[in-house]
Amino acid sequence: MLKIDASGESCLCDFTFDFYWQHKGSRLDPDQTVSGVSFRRLVEALRQGKFIRIKGDVGSRLGSSLGVDLIRLGGKGGPLETTGKIIVDGNVGRRMGISMLRGAIYISGQVEPPLGNVVAVESDLSGYRKFVSLTEALERSLPVQEPNHQDGNGLAICDGILRDTIGARNPSDRIIRLREDAGMSTGILMRSGLIDISGDADRNTGVLLQGGRIVVKGSTGDFTGAEMRGGEIFVAKDAGSFACAKMRGGAVYAREGKPLPPAQARVLGPSEQAAVARMLGLSPLHAMMYRKLSL
Repeated sequence: MLKIDASGESCLCDFTFDFYWQHKGSRLDPDQTVSGVSFRRLVEALRQGKFIRIKGDVGSRLGSSLGVDLIRLGGKGGPLETTGKIIVDGNVGRRMGISMLRGAIYISGQVEPPLGNVVAVESDLSGYRKFVSLTEALERSLPVQEPNHQDGNGLAICDGILRDTIGARNPSDRIIRLREDAGMSTGILMRSGLIDISGDADRNTGVLLQGGRIVVKGSTGDFTGAEMRGGEIFVAKDAGSFACAKMRGGAVYAREGKPLPPAQARVLGPSEQAAVARMLGLSPLHAMMYRKLSL
């Protein structure tokens, strides 16, 4: 077990090193240290299945992409099943567990919203709350803490906590039902399944989507479907500006929205009108008012 003392540092145990491939060390040097332990060593220990114990309060983005074998850093892109666990004796800042896939995070204090792709499960460590990847909970039908619950087809999230990157990298043909608004990057890199959102979703909904469907009963922020490669996104209201930026495939269906060329807004065919009516619970007449944003 590695032990460190923290004083509000951000990006601890961040498998991306704050997206190192973009900033090349200008924002975070993987070899800088906290309590004599480098950011790189923390990640390497977790990859090897070890425990990390942090005493003190932690800043934002704890455990980003925890348990992901990132292609950008020489990996294969899938989950690291041997991923270790993080124990925090203190509070944790915003966006804990962004795009998290494997491992576990134990917290003795408070966690500031929005959360990342995490959900609370029954803790096996007294005095700590335990969080695992929402994607893993969905894949493996793990029992989650109420009011969230597993149903016959998937996972219902009802706790009212805003989350970013819900369903990140989901490979399973199951359903996430979100009974409130969603944060940023819902369904990032998702390959299968369905995310059904009762409210609105923030920007970058469906970014890098590879398959499956995202249904938003409200509006989405800008850059809906950015770098989308496959799958479908249904938006009941406005899909925002810069939709389909750098799109390679797939489609966004929305009442309103401004696609970024070469993507265009197109009139729906009969089968597409039927799909929109079915997914958004509309009459066929109302479905005729929608457009398909695609290449």
